[in-house]
Amino acid sequence: ELSEFETQFEPRSNDDDVLWEVIEIVAERGKKYRVRWAGNDPKTGRPWPLDWVPKHDCTDHLVGEWKRKKAVKGRRSSK
Repeated sequence: ELSEFETQFEPRSNDDDVLWEVIEIVAERGKKYRVRWAGNDPKTGRPWPLDWVPKHDCTDHLVGEWKRKKAVKGRRSSK
């Protein structure tokens, strides 16, 4: 279940201009998630480096997927 803090994402009218697409959340630390960006850096042709972003900048869908992934990993490690 998502806490209220983790579901504060609010769409805005300029989202198409300022939001970058995230493929997945790969880590969590304090009030931030580490994310894997979609696409490649045109200068290098390689995927963008992972980056830490505030939790409230991630959509509920991304956070939900992260929570499910952590729950599955937790069940595997406890066996």
